[in-house]
Amino acid sequence: MTMAKVLKLHGPRDLRYEELILPDLGPHDVRVRTLLGAISAGTEGAWYFGTDPQLEPGFQPGRVGAAKFPRMIGYEKLAEVVAVGSEVTSLKVGQRVVGHYGHAEEFVLTEDRLIAVPDGITDEQAVVYSLATVVLHGIRRSRLQIGDDVFVTGLGFVGLLTVMASRLSGASRIVATDPYQQRRDLAIKLGADDVLDPTVAGLAETIVQCYGPDLFDVAFETSASFEALHDCMTALRRNGRLCVLSQLKGDYPKHPLFGIEFHLEELEMITADGRGDVRKLARWYFNAIKRGTLAGIEQLLTHRVAFSQIENGFELLEREPQNVVKIIVTYD
Repeated sequence: MTMAKVLKLHGPRDLRYEELILPDLGPHDVRVRTLLGAISAGTEGAWYFGTDPQLEPGFQPGRVGAAKFPRMIGYEKLAEVVAVGSEVTSLKVGQRVVGHYGHAEEFVLTEDRLIAVPDGITDEQAVVYSLATVVLHGIRRSRLQIGDDVFVTGLGFVGLLTVMASRLSGASRIVATDPYQQRRDLAIKLGADDVLDPTVAGLAETIVQCYGPDLFDVAFETSASFEALHDCMTALRRNGRLCVLSQLKGDYPKHPLFGIEFHLEELEMITADGRGDVRKLARWYFNAIKRGTLAGIEQLLTHRVAFSQIENGFELLEREPQNVVKIIVTYD
């Protein structure tokens, strides 16, 4: 019997470490030992701080279902294979892999839920592959073309990577918004042409005055903010495309989202949550890293916390949001 320490959320701000009995391996199962993890400021932060829409009193469960506790949170993992089932052929013991599972020292998944990490990729580059594939899936769904002008709201990890990927995909001009100066400065280093502070009054008017009413072909919303979503609609040209990469949070009725801009400008809204061809996108991401065409990922990894002290990471998100882009979780 193999035991592993895992982390479960029993309710907002109620994290507990527990012992999990790992199942015996089936023929297609793989047992992995976690090497690195990461904290998703958007998804995990929403569950931890109690801001996820599923926790709203008026939330009506559909295909997503109602929120249930306790639950494991987290999904970004780099691990080492420690045991394989009798019919596993694509992976071997000692190999590095990436996969989706919660914060845990060890875990068991089927072979098809893991992706081998090629040589030449560092552990830090590998562990963020999941959000990289979300961004790449969004770029693909947005139909961004060479010469398009791009508007990005939010410059956390996803937003900054969207800036980088848009530039690689042929964007002509990239303008981004974020309330924190440190992130805006980093966006310029990583490929943005201009950055704006969305908290300054009259942002919509500033966008139109500086760039005209018909500049931006594609907008990416990565901040989970309804206000930012409205900024995107203001910035887009007629028939522009708006790709939502974040799970929106907040009080829905207070935000007249689909007003005159959305209707009269015939805007197209697209969402992307990473359910594309993950293996193909991961291969592109790893190859771009190895070729040096996607450089600077390490600049986005701003903090580290130990698995035994993950709560400190959430405190950082709450206390110092201006300094945090991505928090890596280390395992002994």
